[in-house]
This record gives sequence, C-alpha cells and structure tokens, in this order.
Amino acid sequence: MNQTELPRNFGDNDGIRTETKSLISSLPLDVDFQGEKLCKYQGCWYQYKTLQAVLDFQRNFKPLDTDKIVASYPNSGTTWLKALTVALLERSKGGRQSQLFTSDSPHGLVPFFELNLYLRSSAPDLTKLSPSSSPRLFSTHMPLHTLREPLKDTPCKIMYVCRNV
Repeated sequence: MNQTELPRNFGDNDGIRTETKSLISSLPLDVDFQGEKLCKYQGCWYQYKTLQAVLDFQRNFKPLDTDKIVASYPNSGTTWLKALTVALLERSKGGRQSQLFTSDSPHGLVPFFELNLYLRSSAPDLTKLSPSSSPRLFSTHMPLHTLREPLKDTPCKIMYVCRNV
C-alpha cells in the first residue's frame, strides 16, 4: 500500500464519521515524520481525528461575545501566552492566579478546541468549562481562515502569537 493511500479498513471504530471519511478520501494525503497519516484541508495538514475535531468546531461552536481565544502556531509561545492571559484575567477579577498554576498547567486551564474539546465530543458542553469564569478562554492551533466561519458576526477576541524563527 502506498503511504498516501487510505487503508482498506480506514475508519473502522476510530470515531471518524462517514462524511469526514468521504472528505478525507478527496483531499491530498501524506505521512508525517512519525508515520502518522495526514490530509490537507483548507491549506493545512491535519491528522484524520484532528480534522474531524476541526470540522465539528466549525459546525458546532457558538461563541459568546466575551470569549477570548489564544491562537498560535505550535511551539511558538502557546504555553507562555496561555499563562499570561490567565494571570491577567484573574488579576482583573481580584485574583487567585497564584493558586491556579499550582492546581493545573496553562494547557489544562485553557483547553484547545481541536486537541481537547472537539476531539472528545462533536458538541462538547462548554457551559461546564469553568462556570465561574467570564470570559471563557480557549486556545487553538487552527489558522485564522479556519476560525472565521464560526466566529463571524461576533465581537469575541482572538489573541495571536507568532515568532520569527
């Protein structure tokens, strides 16, 4: 079998829905350095399960006006930006920021859309996400053009960090 072909038993019990399998079969395919199969969707390479999460996010995410989204390319300061954002938001509330980071990491406090929330469920219950927190704080490695559809016509804020490599 060619590394960029779909296996015959593609998608058996892997949580990828039929319509996504059909989409994947029409996309450019490749394999990363670890042997993970990838597909190119909207100009970005995704593992199959991550693509399912991205599609679920695009279909199901309903932003609140007060939502804040930390967006970044992987390994470009994501953890630092999450920690800084949580500390600033908690400080403005009269803060318990020193206790927050002893109970969880920045990645635990600020979940990824496509790597946590929508990877586990096609429609996660975001009301349980830190009930006392307003604004809600999320993160993503999805590019801006992938975020546009669910976020159009909303004043929620996106904070983007990048680095000059």
